[in-house]
Amino acid sequence: MPLKPRTILGRLIAGTLLTQFVVFACFLFFGIRKEIRESNLRSADRLHRQANILASLAGEAMADNDAGQLSSVFRSFAITTVLRGARLTDENGTTLRVSNAALPSELSPEERGLLFDLKTHPGYRLVKLNPAHSVAVLPFQHGSARGIIWTYPDQYTAYRASRSVLQYAGLYAVCALVGNLLLIWVLSTNIARPLRRLRLASLGVVADSNDLSAFPLPVRGHSETAQLTDGVNAMVAEIGRQRRSTQDTLALLDSMLGVAPIGFAFFDRGMRYVRVNQTLAETHGVAVPAHMGKRLRDLMPPGTSLSVAEQKEHWIEYVFQHGEAVHDREITGEMPGRPGEQRVWRDTFYPIHNSNGEVQWVGVIVTEVTERLRSEEALRRSEKLAAAGRLAASIAHEINNPLESVTNLLYLLGMDQTLSTESQGYVDLAQQELARVSEITQQTLRFYRQSSLPSDTQVADVLRSVLVLHQGKLRAAAVQVDGRIDDSVTLFGYTGELRQLLANLVGNAVDAMPAGGTLYLRVRNSRRDGQPGVCITVADTGTGMPESVRRRIFEPFFTTKEATGTGLGLWVSTEIIGKHRGTIKVRSRAAGAASAGIALVQQRPTGTVFRLFFPIDGVPRGPVMVRPLRQAGPTPVPARRSGDGSMAASV
Repeated sequence: MPLKPRTILGRLIAGTLLTQFVVFACFLFFGIRKEIRESNLRSADRLHRQANILASLAGEAMADNDAGQLSSVFRSFAITTVLRGARLTDENGTTLRVSNAALPSELSPEERGLLFDLKTHPGYRLVKLNPAHSVAVLPFQHGSARGIIWTYPDQYTAYRASRSVLQYAGLYAVCALVGNLLLIWVLSTNIARPLRRLRLASLGVVADSNDLSAFPLPVRGHSETAQLTDGVNAMVAEIGRQRRSTQDTLALLDSMLGVAPIGFAFFDRGMRYVRVNQTLAETHGVAVPAHMGKRLRDLMPPGTSLSVAEQKEHWIEYVFQHGEAVHDREITGEMPGRPGEQRVWRDTFYPIHNSNGEVQWVGVIVTEVTERLRSEEALRRSEKLAAAGRLAASIAHEINNPLESVTNLLYLLGMDQTLSTESQGYVDLAQQELARVSEITQQTLRFYRQSSLPSDTQVADVLRSVLVLHQGKLRAAAVQVDGRIDDSVTLFGYTGELRQLLANLVGNAVDAMPAGGTLYLRVRNSRRDGQPGVCITVADTGTGMPESVRRRIFEPFFTTKEATGTGLGLWVSTEIIGKHRGTIKVRSRAAGAASAGIALVQQRPTGTVFRLFFPIDGVPRGPVMVRPLRQAGPTPVPARRSGDGSMAASV
């Protein structure tokens, strides 16, 4: 109901008013009504007696034809407070006397209508002419005198007693109502105030379920409201204790999930994230708070493939429908924070049930296996290369024996004096080509038969042997070699490892010039920071490297040659440099990397420069120092160790 009071005070007041009204109405109906009826009976009886007295006195005066006495009788009735006035008429209604000049001189039409009835049925009667006026009529006969006495009662005097009763009853009702309202106000204050305080505190908890600062509420007395408040305080205290326990448990779970090396996430039925740990957030490249309430597809940049989101949502929906865990599902695609980079994950989806046994959330355990798969593939490639190397060494070893025989035969043939000049030229040419084949087999065997002890190494000889091995690639790629090599430079180290280092750098330089170019090689004695040593430079005019690639070239298994590369060449090279306590500087410029404001026709050439420096004071096994090549001398940055303890240089 719209008018129904909502508060305790309003309901008490409304109830009191209604009760008072009903009681007062009953009092009026049963008490005042009876009193008014009895008062009316007394007034009618008094009018009847007064009419009889007036009729007797008027009859005597008329019988004696004493007009003076008759006038005196009516004048005496004019001072009574019960009557408004009196009239004497004959049987035909002609007015003979009136006690009050205020009365009309003639009968009213209603009064004249009573004359016929009075003649046929004489006797006293009280007639109500209208709601405001009534008249008492008494025909009389005294001897030969006949007449009709008309008396008009005073309505105010007639109902004075009833009005007094009503006034006293109303005053009593008002006093009773005021007293009840005061009592209600006192009681409601003691009842409603604690309830109002309890309501406001409860609304505060509803607005912010984590804010229980309004409790405990003050408790006064031992009433029911006090007991209710005390019970609510105890309940809130228990809720707070359980919440703290839950928060401690969640904090422990979050700390465990936060440091876990694998990703954890929980999804609701809307495919939205409910919880996610830091490891998975870093994998996505999106902060933890940005995940909450979002779907994975909402985190993907516009234009990015939704393959990962669709695969995950498919299995999440499957677990919600069937309530069964799904293990080790391989997911492939891009992540929000790493668009354009293909990654691989192995996910496990499992249901989380509520107390009713329904699947409320779906948990996902995410393990990224991209690097592991790349490592496995690189290891397979490395094993293939190692097998190919062993096979090449075995073939070179087997070729050596027939090569010696052929060389001896050619020598004997060349000593034959009967050969023509043209034939002798063919023999000399065959000996030269055979010497080249022998040199290639010897270099192949040197790569396979590494020395286990350091020794003085002629850097020029090692570099030339590397060029012999790459001569075919150089010729096929139309790469020119510009070498400035000091033949006197000697380095104390592991000859085989130095050959492998230079072979990696030369091979990468040739691969960077598929359309031809120039390979620059420099070997010289040098000094750095007062330290004597050997400086080796390998530079090319190839495609160069962008900054994103240059930062990662020394990471294991990172390669830009997907078909043929293993990602181990430069990583192993940094190990060799570190073993010889050397440093390496890298500078590269890729196509389109010219500074702003420089026209394309004036763009500087592209290419990459590797500059190595080895101190000539022994072979300590310190960490490799890898530094980017700049105009000003930068500070060396130590290489970091990978998980297996090996060194991986960072640029």
